[in-house]
Amino acid sequence: MAFCYSCFNKIRDDYMVCPYCGASKNMSPLEPIHLHPGTLLNGRYIIGQAVGGGGFGIIYKAFDTKFGTTIAVKEFYSSALMNRVPGNDFVTPYQKKYDEFAYRKKRYLAEARTMAKFSKHKNIPKVYEYFEANNTAYIVMELLEGMALNDYLRENNGVIDSDFAIMIVGEIANALQSLHEAGVIHRDVAPDNIFICNGEYIGVKLLDLGAAKLSDDTDDVIDIVLKPGYSATEQYDDFNDIGPYSDVYALGATMYCMLTGNRPDESTNRKTVLENSGNDTILPPHMINPAISENLSNAIMKAMAVEKHMRYKSVDAFVKAITGEKRVYTIAEEKKKRNRKRLISIIAALVLVAVASVFAWKIYGSKKADQELRPAEISVWYSVEKDSDEKDAMDAVIEDFRITFPHIEIMSRAIPSEEYEEEIKKAASEGKLPNLFESSGLEDSLISGAVDLADILQSEQADDCYFFNQYNKFYDDYKRMPLAFELPLAYVITSGYTSIDYNSDYFEAVKDFGDVEIAVDERNKELITDNYSVSDYKGIESFMNNSENSCAVMLSSSVILNDVRESLTNYQKKYVYPDADKIFCNFIYEWSVGSGDEASVAAAKRLLEWMLGNNYQNMLMISVCADGQLPVSRECLKNRMTNKYYSAIEKIIPKMIFDR
Repeated sequence: MAFCYSCFNKIRDDYMVCPYCGASKNMSPLEPIHLHPGTLLNGRYIIGQAVGGGGFGIIYKAFDTKFGTTIAVKEFYSSALMNRVPGNDFVTPYQKKYDEFAYRKKRYLAEARTMAKFSKHKNIPKVYEYFEANNTAYIVMELLEGMALNDYLRENNGVIDSDFAIMIVGEIANALQSLHEAGVIHRDVAPDNIFICNGEYIGVKLLDLGAAKLSDDTDDVIDIVLKPGYSATEQYDDFNDIGPYSDVYALGATMYCMLTGNRPDESTNRKTVLENSGNDTILPPHMINPAISENLSNAIMKAMAVEKHMRYKSVDAFVKAITGEKRVYTIAEEKKKRNRKRLISIIAALVLVAVASVFAWKIYGSKKADQELRPAEISVWYSVEKDSDEKDAMDAVIEDFRITFPHIEIMSRAIPSEEYEEEIKKAASEGKLPNLFESSGLEDSLISGAVDLADILQSEQADDCYFFNQYNKFYDDYKRMPLAFELPLAYVITSGYTSIDYNSDYFEAVKDFGDVEIAVDERNKELITDNYSVSDYKGIESFMNNSENSCAVMLSSSVILNDVRESLTNYQKKYVYPDADKIFCNFIYEWSVGSGDEASVAAAKRLLEWMLGNNYQNMLMISVCADGQLPVSRECLKNRMTNKYYSAIEKIIPKMIFDR
């Protein structure tokens, strides 16, 4: 038996053509400098034909004989530095270029080590091994199926829609954020280094860490890497001045290219024109492509600001800007705001200098006391389902709060869900509502004695939450603070007793599912009727029967996602998201602050603010609540989007409406 060096299936010795892929058995290298197909590296890797390459490398499709898997092997090779005699595995560096050859090879191995550190990251190619052989170096890595973003753009007339572009930027930002946290700056983010996978793994990968500035300051293996249109000005001016903001510029420039079809003008040209005339040489994206919102356009231009201090400080902040609904100002408006703040700060400083030091100290002491909270005792009540872990999660949140505020005494009470409303009714009738309590599903009359929470909406934690700009559309007053939301969802059985063939992750109208009977969850009927017109439907039991269904489609809410997944174990099913111009959703998992003295109310509000933060939302949502209760925290929801059930949510977030 022999190997086919194209698909790596075993074929009979007398076969001259592979019956599986049609490749010739006697395959030749595509270029004379390439390794011959069939070459064995490191005693285990069988080399196939080259499938790609660049200035300092040749990528071969290869086969790992130890694990029986198809992989990629990247060989360090540059025609400017070395040569290979056809048919010979060894390379020979040019004598006059030997020092540069040695330097480049060292840099190549540094890239391998960097990539290996991040092999578990879903947006960075996996590196399995790297080694030296044949007087050069090799990196063994996963074989990616798909195409580079620059090729994809060429095949799609140079422009893609904003939703797809936002998804790509979000995935690459995820990789960059991990690199930045480890002290690594990529320095070469551009469409040719972004790979769109379409094989077994569907996603986006950030390629080529060969230009990265490493965290160990190995300047002897770092050189200047520039890519016209995508490199920030500091990459030209001062190597030591680069940072995460340099990758933010490149990511913004990449998004500019995706949405407009134009590569941005060189940053150095923009800098020169700005200094001489005050004008930029590139148009904002929305002036080229009217389909782009002005807010998104402003966010991209802010990421691409010539002056690095005007850019987002992190790729994560950039992603929040392009996926959120908070207004983004133009660079000119941002500068005016900063100048006003600077002027106010100068005036305030002069006033403070003129005021007696004793008075200033009293003001400082007063503010400090307010931040630290005064001693208080507060009660916390919440509802728990049978066998739920919510008590453990709440205990963890409360204990963390106590560490920071040890002078706040907290008495928490977990009440069974079937008893909870009656306990609240009793407390309300006696005028003794707990200081902080879960108010989900309670009648407005029961929380009429709760305090106003408008100031929490202005807190730093609330600023990092989705949809709070729509709070007043959903609530008539400020008595409740939602920690989660739900959205309409269609559950589709794709294999089983009753099933349909529906492959999309989205639907615009019920008719998209064809001429089938529809089940409607009456518990969420209002949410469904707000979004879709359904006149003839069946009850939930016609869908949720695990042995014999009469309906293959049910309209309900994301809240019951976990129930559907655990109950319908006999069938394959999909969770299909709505994709209309407006998607009406609900705030859920609400909390309120009861009345009390000033100190206890302030402490209860502070604890509720903490519960809006990402760490505490992770405890309360991911560890406790059903999967379908989606956290309002941007970061927490982003973490959940790595789960396949939530990968589609990001696309429809801009269309979600909270309006009763």
